Amino acid sequence: MQYSALVVAAGSGSRMGLGYNKMLYPLADGKTVLEKTVSLFQKDVRCVQIIVVCAVADRDEFAHLCGDKNIVYVIGGETRQESVYHGLREVSQDLVLIHDGARPWLPVVCIDRLLETLRDHQACLLCTSVKDTIKEVENGYVKQTYVRDKLYAAQTPQAFHTTLIRYCYDQAMKDGVSATDDAQLVEIYSDISVRVVEGSYANMKVTTQEDVVGK
Repeated sequence: MQYSALVVAAGSGSRMGLGYNKMLYPLADGKTVLEKTVSLFQKDVRCVQIIVVCAVADRDEFAHLCGDKNIVYVIGGETRQESVYHGLREVSQDLVLIHDGARPWLPVVCIDRLLETLRDHQACLLCTSVKDTIKEVENGYVKQTYVRDKLYAAQTPQAFHTTLIRYCYDQAMKDGVSATDDAQLVEIYSDISVRVVEGSYANMKVTTQEDVVGK
């Protein structure tokens, strides 16, 4: 199953406190976060197009690091949602996997599971069960405790039939609706059920410098 990968890498990564885009942070193997993430899809023969959404200031350096083979560089927007919207315009395949550039340790088996799920479903996303007890807090006090067995942490890639996710993004942009992830727009703007696919705890997101210690 051929697909396009849309890699979102336009954020500033301010919580890393680096003074530059965290996509350019060098990991233990000498590769930057961006290179490591993009290489996941470059090595997959099923991925025939990679769209890297980036800031204007980073485009040339990103292209220098990753080259241009099967890669389209798109300038992002003010928010992640706007950036994905821009990237979706360039998708050439019927299937698209939308992935946070800050998740460089995605196991290939997760891509396999997503593509297999897309055979019978139009939308799916990686999730892992929540390990910790989650409490809702209001004004410094616990308001309620959630049933952990029903809680899952959403990851990326989130995978879709391209026509569906484009439609949902188009509607959201017209209505000025913001969502916390791509799948939520499918929940809002369609009657399509989003299938949960087993993710991996290894597929962590680089958010602070603690996330990359020793990696």
